[in-house]
Amino acid sequence: MSTAVKPNQPATPAVETEALTSPASSVTPRPWQQRRYRLAAGALLLAVVVAALANNILARQYTAEGAVRQYLGALQSGDASGAWRQIQVAAPSQPARINLIDEVALRASLAAAKPEIRSFNINSSTRLDGATQLVAFSYDTASGTKQAKFTVQQSGAKSFGLYPSWHLIVVPTILRVTLPQGTGGISVDGKAVALPAGDSTIAVLPLSHKVTITPTLVVAAETVPVDAFLSAGQTLTYQPTLTGAGLEMLKQAVKVAFDRCAQRTDPNADFDGCPQSIGHSLAGSGTWQIVGDPTQDIAVNFDTKLNAVATGHYQMVYGYRVSGVQGVLHIPASSGYKAILSLAADAINVSSIQSTNDLPALARPVGASDQAAKDLVGPALKRCAAVRAQFVADCPQSLLSVATSVRWALAGDPLSGARVDFDQGSGQVTVHGNFAMTVSYLFFGNPRKESSFTSSYIAYLFWNGQSLQLVTIAGSG
Repeated sequence: MSTAVKPNQPATPAVETEALTSPASSVTPRPWQQRRYRLAAGALLLAVVVAALANNILARQYTAEGAVRQYLGALQSGDASGAWRQIQVAAPSQPARINLIDEVALRASLAAAKPEIRSFNINSSTRLDGATQLVAFSYDTASGTKQAKFTVQQSGAKSFGLYPSWHLIVVPTILRVTLPQGTGGISVDGKAVALPAGDSTIAVLPLSHKVTITPTLVVAAETVPVDAFLSAGQTLTYQPTLTGAGLEMLKQAVKVAFDRCAQRTDPNADFDGCPQSIGHSLAGSGTWQIVGDPTQDIAVNFDTKLNAVATGHYQMVYGYRVSGVQGVLHIPASSGYKAILSLAADAINVSSIQSTNDLPALARPVGASDQAAKDLVGPALKRCAAVRAQFVADCPQSLLSVATSVRWALAGDPLSGARVDFDQGSGQVTVHGNFAMTVSYLFFGNPRKESSFTSSYIAYLFWNGQSLQLVTIAGSG
């Protein structure tokens, strides 16, 4: 039996292998649906975001406020190059002997001492004109929060061809320096500067600085911090000191000056460069003697112009003779003194010495006790009584009569009830007391006996550095 085929009926096509695959595998994805294109798009979007953020940061940086922020931040970190890029240094407000206002000076300043800026905050910005703004800020220091302002100008240059450049206008600080004689100049933040004695001005950047006085054989080195941050003017304030060698030169110069004064013969020599005076007029001439060391409490000071002055205390005794008085009379002279000095790099000279009472009080020497003073005065009064003369030098007794064959006799204890005082201004020790002394004598050949016209005494003593020294005993009353 055979199969019959109907006429005009199409045959069924054969099924191919490809037709049996999944329909999804036969669809090709569009480009934006492919993974590599999605990654590229994400990267592009991120780049746009980063670019926008960078633009915002740069735009914020290249503003007047940004320039101030960068400058203060550079000062905080000690970044001299970064700080210099943000500023434009104006001409000093007045002529100065020395200008230290370049980048090298800024670097040296930050290396020596950074300004004290613990933190800062930009408060406001005010446009003054098209290219100038005034930026106000505050900054914290150990002593509290301070306020300040910077004038900031826009330059014609563009950063990255887009952003305007701003610079702080920095006006130098005028540092006023006064140097005494005998110094060798100064150094500012390690930079040596030759300056003469007297007043000078230096233009420095308005930052913190360290100024060192250049030492010599006479004047010692000294480093002085100067806080000139945002300051238009500063004065270097310091107190010079002498070296050890300078102090020895000073003592020797003062001693030489006192030796010269001791050669004077007038009782009041305080009018011509010497300090000593007996305090009243006296005819004739005499001799001066120095008691003790006038440099034992010496001190050197510098006035507002840094002229050098040495101060201390002196003790001198004036001795003279008077007709009819047995022995040499003595008068004490003591007080504080002020010696005017002339300093050189390797020498000190004294131009004059003046008496002064404007000095700190002296301390009483331990050895200058009441008993030590009395131990000198008691025997001296006995010696006064033993002298067979009507007028005895440095003794308290007196006889108002024409007399010969004079004999004195001391009665009782002249130290009973005596008072001892110490003068803190002059260093004198005095003993105040009463005495009883009779005198026998001949009046035109006739014997007489009476008491001393004076009955009180004041004894003057000096401390010579090792012990008390009796100068004189004067009668009173």
